[in-house]
Amino acid sequence: MGNWRDALPSTWLKAVDFEKPALLTIKRFSVEQMGDDKRPVVWFDEVEKGLGLNIVNGSTIEDIAGSADPAKWMGRKVVLYKTQTDFKGTRTDCIRIRAPRPGTVQEKPAPEQFTATDDDVPF
Repeated sequence: MGNWRDALPSTWLKAVDFEKPALLTIKRFSVEQMGDDKRPVVWFDEVEKGLGLNIVNGSTIEDIAGSADPAKWMGRKVVLYKTQTDFKGTRTDCIRIRAPRPGTVQEKPAPEQFTATDDDVPF
C-alpha cells in the first residue's frame, strides 16, 4: 500500500486492488454517481466493487467484446491490472484492462456458433 488513502473503504476498485493481474467476468453495466459526476461503471462476478470507466478502459472492453453496446459485454472475461499513467503532469497508478491471453480462458461457444458432430449425440 503506497498511500494511507488506499486503506479507506470504497465502493470502487482502485489500482492498489491489483498488485497482481486478475481475470474477471463482467456481470453488469450501470451509470453511477461518482463524486460530482455520473460515470459508466462495470461490475464483475468475482469482486463486489465496481470499476468506473474512463475512455481508455471503456474502449478496451468495447474492442474485446466487439461491440459498444454494454449489454453485449456481459459474461466477457477481461484481465484488470495495475500500471502507471501520467495525470496532470504526475506519474500515478491506474487500472488498465486487457483481453485474457489465448488458452487461459475456456469459453463455450454460443448456441448459434455450435455445430453438433456425431460425438455430441448420445446413442
